Parts: sequence; structure tokens; C-alpha cells
Amino acid sequence: MWRVIKHPESHKDMLEISDDVVVLNDLYPKAKRHLLVVPRSEGLNCLADVRKEHLQLLRTMHDVGLKCVEKFLQEDASLIFRLGYHSAPSMRQLHIHVISQDFDSKHLKKKKHWNSFNTAFFINSVDVIEDVSNHGRATLRDDESLLSMELRCHRCRSAHPNIPRLKPHISNCRAPFPPSLLQNFRLVLAPCNAVIDP
Repeated sequence: MWRVIKHPESHKDMLEISDDVVVLNDLYPKAKRHLLVVPRSEGLNCLADVRKEHLQLLRTMHDVGLKCVEKFLQEDASLIFRLGYHSAPSMRQLHIHVISQDFDSKHLKKKKHWNSFNTAFFINSVDVIEDVSNHGRATLRDDESLLSMELRCHRCRSAHPNIPRLKPHISNCRAPFPPSLLQNFRLVLAPCNAVIDP
């Protein structure tokens, strides 16, 4: 990943390049819209490396992610997004996932794919920023057992035995999202679909 960050112009999936970050499509997207916002700073491999001095970078990454969401919502106002980090990422170099909550993707094949975005293994960007601001570091939930938990719908929380059974359910489920996701702007959606933040 570091080669891509150092020489982003040579990468075909690069969407945006700035002095601080690059934005690229996830190579194996797990939803209709799935991007990565990656800092161009050396020595930041994962959330465990983040300290208070990185707070502005975290905010910049989040803001860049929100701008990408705004563009996507202009194309399809029905989409709903989360921005966040894997507690233990699958690749080196810190990155934030910007992912639509439809999870409509041929690359979503395994339990660990689903659970990496729908358990405490996935930490919302706003929560990381708050933790680092208040405590100087992020609270990590990198227990690998989270990836093997029972498959549950991210909206109604119903249990499903496998991904082939889960996918048709999530494409039709219209239950409200859990209250914890409806707070503190953990979900990002078009203003016409906005839920009041209690």
C-alpha cells in the first residue's frame, strides 16, 4: 500500500490526491460504494499507532470521506454510509473505509467480510476522533472472535446461518438502524432522508 501512497499517479483506482491523503476505490468493494481514504504520512500502519498529534489528520481524513459521500448522495440519495476503521486492518497503512450500507457486492462472500463491518470490530470515524481527542488514543476492539460471530442483519439484528441467506434479507430489510448508529452522525445520509440526531 505504501508504494501506492507514495506514487498515487500510477494507480488506476485513485480518485483523489492531495498533500495529506489519497482516495481510492477498495479493490474488493463490499458494497455499491466502498472507498478508502489513506493518509500519506509514514509510520501510521493502524489505529494503534495513532496519538493525539494525529488528530488533525484524522479530521482531514473524515472530512475528505464526507465530501466523497456528498458526491455519491447526489448520484443516489437512497444510499446510507458509514465511515470507520477496522480494529485490526488487513493491510498496512492506516485507512478509513467509506462504505454504503447496502452491502450489495459480489465480493461480500464470507462471514468475516460481513462481521468486519457490522460488529464492534468496525469503529466509527467519529468515535475514533472523540477517543483520540479525549484520551490520546483510539479504543481498539481487535478481538478476532468478533469476525466469527453469528451473522446478524445490521438493521433488524435477525440472525442468519450463512452469507447466501443473509444477502437477500439485507437487500429487503427496511427496519430502522440500531439507535447507537443513529446518534453522533455515525450514519451519513441525504438530508431528505435524515433522522434527527437525539
